[in-house]
Amino acid sequence: MLKLLLGVFGLLEALYPDRFMRVLTDLSYEYDDEPPTPKPWIVTAARIEGLVLLGVAIRAAVKADCAATSDEPSADVQDDVTVDEPDTGVDRI
Repeated sequence: MLKLLLGVFGLLEALYPDRFMRVLTDLSYEYDDEPPTPKPWIVTAARIEGLVLLGVAIRAAVKADCAATSDEPSADVQDDVTVDEPDTGVDRI
């Protein structure tokens, strides 16, 4: 659910950065006259942030899907592990 929410949040921010920032500004600040005007680079930064969030959500979803459909055991888990005695440098008799 969190991945989906993050993906939607990122998609909206990437597609509509001006409108997205205006809504968040209206929710965050109280002002009497016109809302503050963001500098031009802020819109580009918001769009990049949205693309990054969308990419993270997609990557997490693909990773979870690959883990769920994988029939092979994980490479991190070994079934039969044998432990050798450490080499102390002394020969046994």
